[in-house]
Amino acid sequence: MTSGASAAATAFDPLRLTIVTSFGSTSGGAELWLMSLLDSLGERVATRVIVLEDGPLAAQLASRGAEVKIVPVMGLKVAEMMRGALAIHADLRRHPPDLVVGNGVKAQAALALPSLAARRPNVWIKHDHSFDALVARPLGRLSTSVVATAAEVGDPVGRADVVVIEPERPPLPDPRDSALATLAEFGYHPDTRPALAIVGRLVPYKGVDVAVRALAYPESEPWRLVVIGGDDDSAPGETDRLRQLAEVLGVSSRVHFCGPVPEAGRLLAGFEALAVLTRPGQSGAPQREGYGITGTEAMLAGLPVVTAGEGPVARRLRTPAGPAGIVVRPADPLATAHALARLADPGIRAEMGKRGRAVAEPLPEAQEVAAAVLESFRGVAGRRRNGQAVSWYGLRSPG
Repeated sequence: MTSGASAAATAFDPLRLTIVTSFGSTSGGAELWLMSLLDSLGERVATRVIVLEDGPLAAQLASRGAEVKIVPVMGLKVAEMMRGALAIHADLRRHPPDLVVGNGVKAQAALALPSLAARRPNVWIKHDHSFDALVARPLGRLSTSVVATAAEVGDPVGRADVVVIEPERPPLPDPRDSALATLAEFGYHPDTRPALAIVGRLVPYKGVDVAVRALAYPESEPWRLVVIGGDDDSAPGETDRLRQLAEVLGVSSRVHFCGPVPEAGRLLAGFEALAVLTRPGQSGAPQREGYGITGTEAMLAGLPVVTAGEGPVARRLRTPAGPAGIVVRPADPLATAHALARLADPGIRAEMGKRGRAVAEPLPEAQEVAAAVLESFRGVAGRRRNGQAVSWYGLRSPG
């Protein structure tokens, strides 16, 4: 640590954070990122979290020592966002932090103006491509700093100073026998056919329907599909829609729905491949995948990955030793079926899986990533502590 960094650490020990986070679940990438960060930072931060949706996340954050306040903001309607912004502004006045952090696009939209009014610097943690066309650049201008979980995720903000800090290496996977024993509790039992897994919230933009349609092509005849995840409030009834689609296409006997499975990323050794098939088409949803942590979880488990379109997952699959998966066109069931036909060969799966594991295992651990995030936070907070005016990209608040 440099002498300047040491001084910053001393000046902010602990660093007082108010973190606004968008959702109340514990299954999303942004929420898992936040819990891991608090686990790693410990007493180096004093954290107050404003959660914009009720749910199990609040208890998880409280168990990590954070003060938690729930301010329900339903959707992105103007009246709801204004009500949330007023509550956040009042909270910042009562509990002034060194730094305000927006964990996700909805959170940043809610806190940007309140932090400006309260003369507090803010950092936007950008995890995905939600509402990029509408708000990425305006929110970027209202942010003191932007931290993106992948370079591709930060690009739409249009700032040259975006800080890219990719997530830590996920936990190592359970051995196959152990993974299968756990999956059996959720009704999945392997047979002689290879199984393709999709893991995540069941919302249309995740492209589970693309995988179901792919099964209807002769090229994918050897494969089964295992869907892990539950319905999301933004798309109620998605599981039923997917079941009906499988029935209509005559592939329901080859599709198994596990429902939500805790720590599903550790169980991927129980399958033969993973699909990340995010697609455009759902109003208000991301049009492409962000960092895609499940891709890394699959690589750690030695599984090849089928991913839709260019982005961080496709980039990671291009290893120095060769491809660790197959990139297909988004929303293209036939292209997905062709990829599965290629992966029906156990030798190809094994070689791709070996390449993926080789590049995933050396990824940084949680403590390293948390240290980088904390250094970035302290740098932004230090501008105000040193008497500088709080600056936004193109805007300035009186110091």
